[in-house]
Amino acid sequence: MSVDFNQSMFAYYKACTSLNPSTDKVWQFWGASSTRAKFVRDVENFAGYLISLGVGKGDNVVLCLSNIPNALVCFYAINRAGAIANLVHPVIPSEKLQAMDKEMSPKAYILFDEFFYKYKNWIEATGKPIILCSAQDYLPTFFKPFYNAYAQGKISSSNASNVVRYRDIGKYIAPAVAVDGEDVAVYMHSGGTCGKAKTVMMSNRALNNLTDNILDAIDHRYSNKDAMLMALPIFHTYGLGVCLHSMICAGIRIILMPKFKADTACYLIKRYGVTFVAGVPNMYSKMLASGKFKGKMLTKIRACYCGGDKVSENTKQLFKQAMEKQGNNILLSEGYGLTEACVCCINTMKVYKPNSIGRPVKSMTFAIIDEQGNFLPPKSKGEIVISGPTLMKGYYHSEGDQEAFFEDAKHVKWLKSGDIGYIDEDGNVFFTDRIKRLVKISGVNVFPQEIENVVDNLDCVKISCVVETTIKGKSATKLYVVKDKSTLLSDKEIEERIRQAIAQNFMRYSMPGIIEFIDELPRTPIGKVDFVALQQMSR
Repeated sequence: MSVDFNQSMFAYYKACTSLNPSTDKVWQFWGASSTRAKFVRDVENFAGYLISLGVGKGDNVVLCLSNIPNALVCFYAINRAGAIANLVHPVIPSEKLQAMDKEMSPKAYILFDEFFYKYKNWIEATGKPIILCSAQDYLPTFFKPFYNAYAQGKISSSNASNVVRYRDIGKYIAPAVAVDGEDVAVYMHSGGTCGKAKTVMMSNRALNNLTDNILDAIDHRYSNKDAMLMALPIFHTYGLGVCLHSMICAGIRIILMPKFKADTACYLIKRYGVTFVAGVPNMYSKMLASGKFKGKMLTKIRACYCGGDKVSENTKQLFKQAMEKQGNNILLSEGYGLTEACVCCINTMKVYKPNSIGRPVKSMTFAIIDEQGNFLPPKSKGEIVISGPTLMKGYYHSEGDQEAFFEDAKHVKWLKSGDIGYIDEDGNVFFTDRIKRLVKISGVNVFPQEIENVVDNLDCVKISCVVETTIKGKSATKLYVVKDKSTLLSDKEIEERIRQAIAQNFMRYSMPGIIEFIDELPRTPIGKVDFVALQQMSR
């Protein structure tokens, strides 16, 4: 069934699932669940409430929640009301949220009650509607005492007239709101393709088209018996677009996980019969290290997607071994995407190419350009550029649009990714590194990820990271290394092996000026290696 992308995300969801039984489950959360019929009622009701508060088409509503049921209902309700979901990390510092209030003038706030104390003083004074959501709002009665014991002392009370709890909202009817596919549906906060923090505007059409691309990538082979583990946050394009919107439009259950913990993830996979998993490399490495990513539960898994960061060869091999023990021949499917373009390349089992990030999904096109903007032939290394219907509309206030976009001679719009790579003759895309990580040593380009890939392949190394530094006033590189816990080699012996491996694979310019051993690499909130933190450490 072909569904028109030119409508709101919520309308698209209803159109996609119109043939599914209304008793199909949309989400499951620690024993709680919601049928499709109830989910639609909850969304319509909350949309009616938002509209009663004066939220109208084009207004932005801050949604600052982790992966709890309220987040799904509130997101689609904002969309149903014709407003824009301003998706924010639930542990955002108070100062940053206050700055956002001044810059973007949100119409209302939907906040997680556990963190309300951080914003309480200034946010109540704005007079804007504030809706507090709790993890227990949808929990079964049995679990509520356990949650209350956990949350005791963490939740602030409020007597302000502009603050209401989600569970205390009455019944409302949402009037019709005309929403077009080109209307902005989401504000995503990104580092930007050029490294500066920006707010990305994504349209309804782009995210609806993404759903079609993702479902095409899995060959439209799914049913209401399938389930996706949603450990990736809703405030990230990967989590929102792949784990949530694509899955519920297909009638696939969402298993909600507010905060990733390896043991808990393995438990949820087993308990709920999870068949699809999407995550970043650190999530998979932690699940494999936990010793619980094993057993018959792995036989049900149909695909595991991995993106957002490099995947070590060790993680790939451990994943393969775990699956093979259960007779499952799937490999860890790497993918590639940007906040500005959603997920647009996946290394599927159908056309799996080792060491690549796969081929572009259904409606997307990739190309490589040089520094002058010329398109390059296959196997030529340059900047990855992307074209297709899932590209962002632009940055908030258009700041940076001219830097991010360009048109070719045929007036096709392309997005500059800020990443370096190449495409082979078969259309497989290979990611080399980020332009902002490229280091020039004596005028020669040095690519940190290429070095890391070689180093991480050594048995004595768990993971590594290269950053730029200065030695005697000259540009150089520093290699941070996390040793494999099982190694019996000394630091000196490991360093010798590392230097031998680098010397065998690269010119002398790629040899790190400094090698430092570290217990763990710093991570961003969603588990990526925090290059900025390491860069600051190297100074």
